[in-house]
Amino acid sequence: MKWRRWIFRLLILLAVGALGYWLGHHGGEGKEEGEGKGPVAHVTLAPIQKKMIAENVTTYGSVVAQPGKSRAVAATFETRVRHVLVAPGETVTAGQPLVEIDPSPAAQLQLAEAKSAAEAAQKELDQTQQRFNLKLATNQELGLAKKAAESAQLQLQSLQKQGVSSEGRITSEMAGLIGKVDVQDGQIVQAGGPLVELIARDDIEVKLGVEPEDVRYMKPDQSLSLVAVNVEGAKPVEGKIRLITERVNPETRMVDVYVTVPPGANLMLDAYLRAEIKTLAHETMVVPRSAVLPKSDGKVVFTVQKDHAVEHSVQTGLQTDKETEIIASDLKPGDEVVVQGNYELSDGMAVTTGKKL
Repeated sequence: MKWRRWIFRLLILLAVGALGYWLGHHGGEGKEEGEGKGPVAHVTLAPIQKKMIAENVTTYGSVVAQPGKSRAVAATFETRVRHVLVAPGETVTAGQPLVEIDPSPAAQLQLAEAKSAAEAAQKELDQTQQRFNLKLATNQELGLAKKAAESAQLQLQSLQKQGVSSEGRITSEMAGLIGKVDVQDGQIVQAGGPLVELIARDDIEVKLGVEPEDVRYMKPDQSLSLVAVNVEGAKPVEGKIRLITERVNPETRMVDVYVTVPPGANLMLDAYLRAEIKTLAHETMVVPRSAVLPKSDGKVVFTVQKDHAVEHSVQTGLQTDKETEIIASDLKPGDEVVVQGNYELSDGMAVTTGKKL
């Protein structure tokens, strides 16, 4: 029986020894690989191409009057608005009444004073003429009296022609649209103060807000498509860029771009429009969009040199659904950039390359 116990013990010792050898061999192998090799990324490359690229820019704006084309309707004397007859956006015809007005109390007082001054000057002229006939007044005195009477009479006639002496209506001088109503019933308006703003139907245009980086790809007379927003079934209107301002609007942080529309476009004032602009195509370095990655201080792409990733800072320009323009001094057409597997890369990381696009 002793020999059986010895055999059993020997088998146990052999098993423990074999297990220790296996653990020691494989554990040491894994440690050597971990210490001698870092993580390796598998990536796909694509070449940088030099080609033409154009981008469709979508922006928004509204219908406005062309600068200098709106006309303010005003009274030449201080008035009280009796009744406003039109509303903003209304279509009017030439001669159509716009506002009913009365002379203000101050204007009525001015008229009364002008009448009194004219009567007094005429009376003084009559008396001076009588004295002159009796040889009691000189030619100079008579001349001064005539001049004073004529001046007072002209002042009275001027106020009467302006309509101060009666109730009146302000009418439209042309056919067009009411751009703005500046007054309300009962309001006192100073002489020359605007009552209503008129715009001719064909004196409207579209004011767009464009991102500053997109402006460099546009030019005057460039065509674009305009569509009314939130109007179901609205047909596009073809417009042309009239003016690209050299200023960033401080309120919108956009560059104002003015677009002319064809006659008969029938766009409503202040309507909100969407513009589709195809930028001017130009030849440049282009990569697939997936090659460009965002970084805290800009954007980067990766190339591979001697089986290691190399990071390059780039600027981007025009973009399409599949491609992006890049600007970098240390890259050239034909260089290969990483387009797949680049999200896990860091500068200097070991890589293996697979298929190329």
